[in-house]
Amino acid sequence: MAIQDLREWIQRVEEIGELTRVDGADPNLELGGLVDLYQWHMGNPALLFDHMVGHEPGYRVLANVFTSLRRIALSLGLPLNSGARDLVLEWRTRLKDLKPVPAALVPAGPVFENRLHGSKVDLTRIPAPLWHERDGGRFVGTGCIVVTRDPDTGWINSGAYRVQLHDERTVGIYISPGKHGRMIRDKYWSRGDACPVAVCLGQDPLLLLLGGLEVEHGTDEYDVAGAIRGEPLPVVRVPYTSLLVPAAAEIVIEGEIPPDELHVEGPFGEWTGYYAGGQRNEPIIRVHSLLHRDDPIVLGCIPGKPPNDNTFFRSPLRAALIWDELE
Repeated sequence: MAIQDLREWIQRVEEIGELTRVDGADPNLELGGLVDLYQWHMGNPALLFDHMVGHEPGYRVLANVFTSLRRIALSLGLPLNSGARDLVLEWRTRLKDLKPVPAALVPAGPVFENRLHGSKVDLTRIPAPLWHERDGGRFVGTGCIVVTRDPDTGWINSGAYRVQLHDERTVGIYISPGKHGRMIRDKYWSRGDACPVAVCLGQDPLLLLLGGLEVEHGTDEYDVAGAIRGEPLPVVRVPYTSLLVPAAAEIVIEGEIPPDELHVEGPFGEWTGYYAGGQRNEPIIRVHSLLHRDDPIVLGCIPGKPPNDNTFFRSPLRAALIWDELE
């Protein structure tokens, strides 16, 4: 049976001895520094932070997720003894035989355990670390998936883009040129409309893995996840935007990206090991709704000097694509 949510993933990782719990860390640089040290070596454990300075106990951050072949294999539903070559070969086979399995819309899910709307939304309660010394602010979305819907076709896209906390009900969002989420956003803007958006700040790591890859335009990452899981991904319709999000997501913020509002964003220490982009005016999300589970978990995927979490999880999947092209 497929892993159902981030909590089951954590439980499975702890059972194989690859989870370390950390209490009392400060999200102001200390947390990011610890993660950076751990992710330099393949095989180091995932880190689950709780009782963080300035935050309520139970509000947690999980990081260093993919720096282990066993954890990558677990996320893809492969045998835990898979070696690096095994992962590449298995992914090549799956790419050739992949038949998308549509997501299953369900009436309710754990993400609805807490619902806050309008003035009751306070994003500062969610741990948003200052990951690197010269980051331009606190980034709450590093291991998130950003969900948008094509206004013409109804295609649901789930991409991994960075999200910076600005205030209680505003976040910044940076989407690189050419990314599917940006194409969809620009369609709304070309009509003078704000782009509806939902951001999942904690979910099954498989969805982060897929959101960070170049899935073919028009293909729903949820359907690809269903194919890998061997069963449909349960999703719910969220109230403000009517977008579909994983029913067992930890935290979801809903809102819209207006075409005429910008805010200073960045810089941010990126996967190359350098600060990317400097400080620039970038789009924001006006947040209208916050949904979260009890004792929610933020999924962090911190970029940094390679090797890092980002480079580890992409390597087997991109190696498979390159191998196919070479043949």
